[in-house]
Amino acid sequence: MSALTVTKAGPKLGARVEGLDLRTMQPDEVRERLVPLLHEYHVLVLPGEILEAQELERFARSWGELLEHPASRVEQTPFVQLIFSEGNDESRLGQWHSDMTWHETPPIITMLQAHVLPLEGGGTGFANQHVAYETLPEDLRSQLDGAKAWNSGKNFGPNMPVTLQPAVRTHDETGRKALFVNPAFTTEIEGLDEAASRDVILRAVQHGTRPEFTYRHQWEVGDLVIWDNRSVMHYPIRDYSERRSLLRAVVAGGVPV
Repeated sequence: MSALTVTKAGPKLGARVEGLDLRTMQPDEVRERLVPLLHEYHVLVLPGEILEAQELERFARSWGELLEHPASRVEQTPFVQLIFSEGNDESRLGQWHSDMTWHETPPIITMLQAHVLPLEGGGTGFANQHVAYETLPEDLRSQLDGAKAWNSGKNFGPNMPVTLQPAVRTHDETGRKALFVNPAFTTEIEGLDEAASRDVILRAVQHGTRPEFTYRHQWEVGDLVIWDNRSVMHYPIRDYSERRSLLRAVVAGGVPV
């Protein structure tokens, strides 16, 4: 096996991992070398190797079964999405969120491969939701522990599902708890009226995205960024006006608890 170089990217999450050949990695090597790093750092940046759609799909399958996404897909496979925008495209989802929390079994892992980038801007923020939960004010924690929250996929079309998810989820591999509400898809807390739901969600998101819990990644062409949707939210920063094109794949999980 090739030697790995792991460089911490942020104080609360994120690491740059170099020395891998992504095209030849086998599932057992991913489990041995990358899964423990993902659990430790939550966001992994693997630079410098551009994977095309079918290569990305092959690598992503080393992590588990893949989910299809209702957003735009590449022609070669329904399991790789094209994340494309240019100019002042207002359709870009510029909010903190965890991917597809409206799905019955939301993805546990997302990976994005950068192909075309603007000359400046277009970064992505990540926020550690384990640390966010562990530092919650006691009154807010008491409202969220054991609570359920409705999450809607109607942003992607009228036939998308609405599901009830835990407001605090337990990571199925590490056992750590994390906040699991977001402003993009979480619509209300079960058992609370609209105003109270809005207040709890707002307070949770404001706390969970405090700057000291975050890492901002500035993309370079060839970066493959992998993150754990069980432990982080992310924010695509809408501060650019040129073409930005990335490929995405998401790894299926179980029912959150």
